[in-house]
Amino acid sequence: MSWDDYRRVREGAKVETTRRVVVHVAGVVQSLLIPALVIVVGLILALIAADPGDPSIQLRGSEGRTLVQLPPLPEGTDDASLAAWRASARGLLAILLAVALGLLLAISAIDSLRRRGIARLSAQFASSIRRLIHRQMYRFGQSALPTEGIGPIVDLFTREVDDLRDGFRAGLDGSWRHPVLAAGLVALAIALSWPLTLFLSVLGVLVAVIASALHRRSASTAEAAARDAEMKMSLLHEDLGQIRTVRVFGMESVDNRRFDEHLEDYRERDASRVGSEGRLGPGVVLVLGAASALGVGLIGLLTIAGRIDPPAALTLVATLGLLSGPALGWVRMRRALRRATRSAADVSRFLDRRPELLQMPNAKFLSPVRSRIVLENVTVEGPTGRRLLEGVSLELPAGSRTAIMGRDEDSKQALVCLLPRLLDPKVGRVRMDGHDLREVTLDSLRAQVATVFQSDLIFSDTVAFNIGLGDPSYDLPRLIEAAKNAHAHHVIQDLPQGYDTFVGPMGHYLRIDEQYRIALARAWLHDPSILIIEEPTVPLDETIKPLIDDAISRLCQGRTVLFLAHRLSTIRACERVVVLHNGRIEAIGSAKELQAESKLYRHLQYLEFNQFAAGGIEAGQMQE
Repeated sequence: MSWDDYRRVREGAKVETTRRVVVHVAGVVQSLLIPALVIVVGLILALIAADPGDPSIQLRGSEGRTLVQLPPLPEGTDDASLAAWRASARGLLAILLAVALGLLLAISAIDSLRRRGIARLSAQFASSIRRLIHRQMYRFGQSALPTEGIGPIVDLFTREVDDLRDGFRAGLDGSWRHPVLAAGLVALAIALSWPLTLFLSVLGVLVAVIASALHRRSASTAEAAARDAEMKMSLLHEDLGQIRTVRVFGMESVDNRRFDEHLEDYRERDASRVGSEGRLGPGVVLVLGAASALGVGLIGLLTIAGRIDPPAALTLVATLGLLSGPALGWVRMRRALRRATRSAADVSRFLDRRPELLQMPNAKFLSPVRSRIVLENVTVEGPTGRRLLEGVSLELPAGSRTAIMGRDEDSKQALVCLLPRLLDPKVGRVRMDGHDLREVTLDSLRAQVATVFQSDLIFSDTVAFNIGLGDPSYDLPRLIEAAKNAHAHHVIQDLPQGYDTFVGPMGHYLRIDEQYRIALARAWLHDPSILIIEEPTVPLDETIKPLIDDAISRLCQGRTVLFLAHRLSTIRACERVVVLHNGRIEAIGSAKELQAESKLYRHLQYLEFNQFAAGGIEAGQMQE
């Protein structure tokens, strides 16, 4: 754990320095106003406790030292003088109350504005880090993999950044404010009575240490009770899960008795958990009570002995009570910063990683593939070091249709992701018309490839954006033409706002086949020479299949196509089928040839397409 990582991440987020300083200064001003408010309250108490006719109203500390003195009041003991004194005291009291109210309003207003600024700056901080993570993902190939790719990055993007944001917010809130407030309150307490302040501070530290130790013991008891309750609840879950067996064997009476016993055990454990959860133990209460009694008793004795005035004593109690705020706030801030520092190490490690997908300075422009695509002894590893492809050599003639089969989804995805260079092989190389993909520009390569992956068929945006991807050069007539070729136009017309309808998880719901056709329209508009299509794994309606088959047939004309196939009809329509097993090519040939020669192909076909093995009976249909 290093603070350097946190500082680097904070500087990389580029949060506005001026606003941060303004928030800190506002916190300092607020911290200075709080002791001032305490002093004003002390003066109010001194005025209320003053003897009628006493011209000098003071807030005095120990040994009678004057801390603050109000303007003198009329002096005298006769009725006229006392009446004048009372009138002046009432006016002075009104002024003091107005000042106290003004200070309170100022503190509240500054706190509200400061918290609003902290919220905005911490949100900006988190957004900046998430933007850095998002941009860094463009440089890595592993994010293209469905199961091994973005899982750790999602945790980094959410939980780790949230911890960083909380630490930044805590530091922005308290790194200046808490020390200034604590210093102001301590100075006031010392001025009121330094011996009493010293004694009560030492007492407070001792009480905190003892109470913390006792509370830890109570917390461990509560945790043990929670574990016991959880164990008993697991027995109840088991009882519920065994209902089928109980009914078959006719053991309802026995099961009822067992369930009632388990339920009673759980009731007792749960009562113990609830009783010990979130409360102070008797030992803690005793220590706190004894310390409070000792402190109040000492202040009372000093007040009775005339060593300190009652208003000063009450002001001292309020001051020491307020000191708990910055003390606890500082502890919480340090805890949040420690979590942020741990997360900063992970974020820094990710941002410092060397990009996996680099473009050579003298990279060449790649024309549409005309001859063949060749994979030469390719090996690809996932982020965990698992080999997804090992020693794969494959030739794909231009204009051919190839289906990829295998049980490991990441291996199949890794193979097709090599073509748009979403991944680079650890060993071997990929060539298109003789050009090594590492030696061509990424823009010219990816302009030749379109993908339709079932994990990201649509974006949460309008239908027009989903087809045209925000490119202003695609006008509405071209979008409509693409949608018609994918048999999606009539679906889009029925949407509430047509092509301007917002779709996705937060918008209008689309069935999988509708999402699939919109993705096919996007691919058609892109006009690639290489097409990668992953078919939906869910069963499609029989009335929809002919439309999708026709859309794919139109889209595939004159293009090199790779299918991650999930329908028998698609596999049979391909010239070749590549069967992957443990990262290697186990068999290759036409569907008819593999049906006769490959046991693995027949096994995969049985597992995925047989209605008994794949649950086709429950689904109501087989994927043809």
